[in-house]
Amino acid sequence: MADNICPGVVIPRTWGKPLRFVIPRVLTAAVFCLFSAGRLFAETGPGTTGANFLKIPVAVIPAALGESYTALVGPDSILYNPAGLGLLSYSSFSGSHNRYIDGITQEYAAVTYRSRYGTAGAGFSTLSSGKIEAYDNDDMLIGETSTNHTLWMFSYAQCWPHFNQDIGKLDPMLITPSWTRVAPVLDYRPKTYRVAVGGSVKKISEKLDKMSASVYTADAGAMLVLPGHFHLGVSALNLTGRQKFVFEGYKLPATLRAGIAKDFHSINDIIVVTVISDMVKYSDTPVFNSVGIETDIMRLLQFRAGYKSQRDIGARISGGFGLNFDKFTEKGSLIHGARVDYAYIDYGDLGATHRFGMQLIW
Repeated sequence: MADNICPGVVIPRTWGKPLRFVIPRVLTAAVFCLFSAGRLFAETGPGTTGANFLKIPVAVIPAALGESYTALVGPDSILYNPAGLGLLSYSSFSGSHNRYIDGITQEYAAVTYRSRYGTAGAGFSTLSSGKIEAYDNDDMLIGETSTNHTLWMFSYAQCWPHFNQDIGKLDPMLITPSWTRVAPVLDYRPKTYRVAVGGSVKKISEKLDKMSASVYTADAGAMLVLPGHFHLGVSALNLTGRQKFVFEGYKLPATLRAGIAKDFHSINDIIVVTVISDMVKYSDTPVFNSVGIETDIMRLLQFRAGYKSQRDIGARISGGFGLNFDKFTEKGSLIHGARVDYAYIDYGDLGATHRFGMQLIW
């Protein structure tokens, strides 16, 4: 027996009507489990965790949005909610360069590949201090030293329902991206929900002068998409592992995130405004809220702004813009979309930071 979900598509009954009831319950259970893990995120006090470079925003678009990205879908989901990768119907690349404070630089790259079995992703990020003057116990200059912090990520995610013939096309259930060379699915189904789950394995390495430490950890996340382009997402990051330098061990900055996103369209989609909000809990800081807004004009130019209520030095407000070049690409070319983006975050007396990035899809 089979249910005919849409013309030309027939799926077994065991993956039809019963699945519509099972998956929302599975998602509810996932959300409950993630928030029940809150005991792992009991506040330990500022400065009591290791690998705190993980808290520095590196991807350009999330940085401009105040890191409100838990409920959004894109290659940068690998950093905030791996479940978002499962809703990507095409393969993609995202990369950025961060000119951080006091000569510190940060690099980031992520690539995702969509197949009939789900979306696989890999990411890399590094933070380098450059040369730092070194002094002995008597404050005498003895030369130079440096620090380096590296993150490797490998992710997998899948969404339900999914149809192999829709790979490479835009899902109309999702918040509308700015890409114009990717055709939408015209007979999309069902029109009531999308659900996705995902996870990541990460290796974190840090080198401080002649000392080094490495640790493995994991992320998990879930997303639910409802009619009207409502996105709901939850994720738990850096769930396991302790970083040990010499004899001292430090827990990683475990992070619990929950977000919601929705877009609003003008006539003929000339302007699309997307509003995102996240609640975030680090294991060593109180809960805080972040809000982001993006205004897309003619799917060509995007303006972004973000705000975080976290009590941090001068880093509450962020902004940026993006420019989409996919209208200038050939329809039959391998690359279906290309864009560049910029983000600005002011750290007050410490100075401003500038992030430059690029995204490609195929």
